[in-house]
Amino acid sequence: MTAGSPDEYFVQIDDTLVGRKAGTGAAEKAKQAREAAPLRTFVARIFGQHTDERAWRRGADGERFVGWLLSRLPDGWHVFNDVPVGERGANIDHVVIGPGGVFTINTKNISGKVLAGSRALLRNGRRTDYLPKAAHEARRAGRLLTEALGRPVRVHGTLAIIADEVKIEQQPSDVFVGTPRGVKAWMLDRPPVLTPRDVIEIAGVAHKPATWSSARH
Repeated sequence: MTAGSPDEYFVQIDDTLVGRKAGTGAAEKAKQAREAAPLRTFVARIFGQHTDERAWRRGADGERFVGWLLSRLPDGWHVFNDVPVGERGANIDHVVIGPGGVFTINTKNISGKVLAGSRALLRNGRRTDYLPKAAHEARRAGRLLTEALGRPVRVHGTLAIIADEVKIEQQPSDVFVGTPRGVKAWMLDRPPVLTPRDVIEIAGVAHKPATWSSARH
């Protein structure tokens, strides 16, 4: 390479999740649902009917709002949105890494009343699978980050819920439940458990799509 040639200034950037927009996966699924049944989607919107397209669209809106809140975390925090996991189209809405630890955030943008207790989360009086799924998501993220980093990484699962009413009677032991602003405040209020170097090292593997693509987990 000769001095001053274009190659002298070429920098190769590997695939990264940095800058991935929140709600990307949900928005794409909403688009696919619209394209598959455009007339039905149009009529459903006019009459306010519940459809898969509407659920995905609301989900994407909720993830974008949470992503916006997380983008305003202080320096020293890292956020990765819409993280694809495994080989079957699963994703984690948000992965957050900072002095207070490593967190997965599962965002729910739903209608009605949500009531959280120590072992169950009810929506309009009916038990949901939100808690076990959020707990599983955090454990899976912990295994993948541990494998990629080569040392244990503990991940805390959270649920950020947007609903007509959210009431927390008692926090579950393995998942923190709150409104998006409540989840953000809880993360910031936690005592530091990671050094700046820890944060950078974990973020250094979390940004790589290959970290999350292991079919074994």
